[in-house]
Amino acid sequence: MLDRSIAPPAYPVEKISFPTPRQITLNNGIEVWIISAGEQDVFKFELSTKAGTIHSPLAGLAGMTASLMKRGTISRSAQEIHQSFDFFGAFWDIKASQDTGSFTVYGLNKHFKSLIPLVAEILQEANFPIEEVEKELEIERQKTKLKWERTSFAAYQQFCAQLYPNDPYGRTIRADDFDKLDQQKIVSQFQHTWKSQKPIIFLSGKISDEQIAFLDQTLGQLTFPGQEMIIAPIQIATKAQQFREEKEGAVQSSIRFGLHSITRNHPDYFRYSVMNTVLGGYFGSRLQKNIREDKGFTYGISSIVSPSPRGGYWLVGTDVNGENVDATLAEIKKEITILQNDLIPLEELETVKSYLMGSFNGEITDAFDIAAKVRVIQLNGLAPDFYDQFQDQVLKIQAQDIRDMAAKYLNLDLMHEVIVG
Repeated sequence: MLDRSIAPPAYPVEKISFPTPRQITLNNGIEVWIISAGEQDVFKFELSTKAGTIHSPLAGLAGMTASLMKRGTISRSAQEIHQSFDFFGAFWDIKASQDTGSFTVYGLNKHFKSLIPLVAEILQEANFPIEEVEKELEIERQKTKLKWERTSFAAYQQFCAQLYPNDPYGRTIRADDFDKLDQQKIVSQFQHTWKSQKPIIFLSGKISDEQIAFLDQTLGQLTFPGQEMIIAPIQIATKAQQFREEKEGAVQSSIRFGLHSITRNHPDYFRYSVMNTVLGGYFGSRLQKNIREDKGFTYGISSIVSPSPRGGYWLVGTDVNGENVDATLAEIKKEITILQNDLIPLEELETVKSYLMGSFNGEITDAFDIAAKVRVIQLNGLAPDFYDQFQDQVLKIQAQDIRDMAAKYLNLDLMHEVIVG
């Protein structure tokens, strides 16, 4: 009989080769990256274009434009648009992030030829009816008011504003920002981004040559006349700041503690990421063990590396009771100092390496997952073997590398500190 009190033997997670996507170019120059895998007759279509926050002059404009693209075209009302996607059982969304706008559709392959023309119609004929614009602006105005009541949202917004004071990355959005938006500004934003900038497409699932040919017959016939957008260099704060805001009625205080960091293109990025995992990047991290398990100050604490094409940040985030704020900050700084001065024990390092390798293996189990990583490679201008390099670096990293990365990048004198609660 199996003795369940004895753990099964563990084995090192081996490197696996990252799949090579197929790349084609449509008649109008749109690049399409294809991952065809799996047995289910489903697809994921994702179109990415230069329509993010950095491509808009006003707070909230990029997000409102993306949202309102779903509210009607020249020939269909908002209800008709939604009924069309629903009829074919598709999930779809249009949204804007800091750097890009994305149009995503999940569907069955048998409906591919019915769904892609809807995408083309919206990209070319979204018409932003005035009543839909006014309704959506009021909804977002009220939602934003509620968001600012959450200490976690307010702390993150303030952190970005401090880190990037004169840059779109640091542009906060408040309820009264929606008073500055109107139909004309939204139409202009659509015309200069979604309708003018040539996108890039990521297609994954069980993909056939017939689907690819149909993509060329539809989206491959559209024109995108806009000139290449010039992206300004990122503007970073020259001095670290501390910010504290008392919020009446708040149950907890939100802590955000971090600084500007390197991008995925940097030669230190992989070792930097492993160092972050040790400190706060997984459930067994040092911050979790100290501040959650030993001190009981929080239900959860983590550190993240958030790299964007123009530059990113490193951030520790947690929510604690007000009386534990200063003690928590002290423990965060203590753990950073230990990492900067002491070599990580071999057993802990091997645990982190196994975690990262196992997590990576779990992140490329299907075509959709692989396509998401291909998207990262293409939108960040990375080497095709980026994820093979990642695995190589994880497998060979040493304790000295962890200490070097912490000493080099986690300068406590440059940390921005935000507490709201």
